[in-house]
Amino acid sequence: MTSQALEEQREAARITLRKLLLIIPVMLVFCASMVPLYRQICSVLGITASRAIAQNTQVDLSRTVKVEFDANVNRDFAWRFEPVEKSVEIHPGAVVTIRYRVTNTLPYATSGRAVPSFGPLAAGLYFNKLECFCFSNQTLQGGETREMPVTFYVDPKLPQDIGSIALSYTFFHILDEQKKT
Repeated sequence: MTSQALEEQREAARITLRKLLLIIPVMLVFCASMVPLYRQICSVLGITASRAIAQNTQVDLSRTVKVEFDANVNRDFAWRFEPVEKSVEIHPGAVVTIRYRVTNTLPYATSGRAVPSFGPLAAGLYFNKLECFCFSNQTLQGGETREMPVTFYVDPKLPQDIGSIALSYTFFHILDEQKKT
């Protein structure tokens, strides 16, 4: 390779390096501008946290509903499972978070899945879960204990004759499910 070709390569490398060094501050400015830009777009579209909170003004303060929590484990599944709070008194429309505690009593990891049920059955139509551990696999290491939240609200349209709701979860061992298929 000639010295002129070598010099041309070095010059091309310098130009590329300058371009890269210019791109870095441009990217930093772009990233820094994204937060205010995002806030502005959300504001224009009316998607704000204060609006989300304002929409939850449909709380029916004229009545309370007792929600009782139950926990079960299917057959010989070696987990302990219980609600941390046994029941709560809530106003329909109010967002509430409660917790369940689960412990794997085995010395090795196992997985399970919880399935909810409601009593009376009609109450399930008015029980809205915003966050829940149900229907997704949960893996616990040997001896691990975990608290799992359930965030929910009861629709204010809940019929007046329903004054109490039972939310029950049953944990199933995933291997039991796989044997059925």
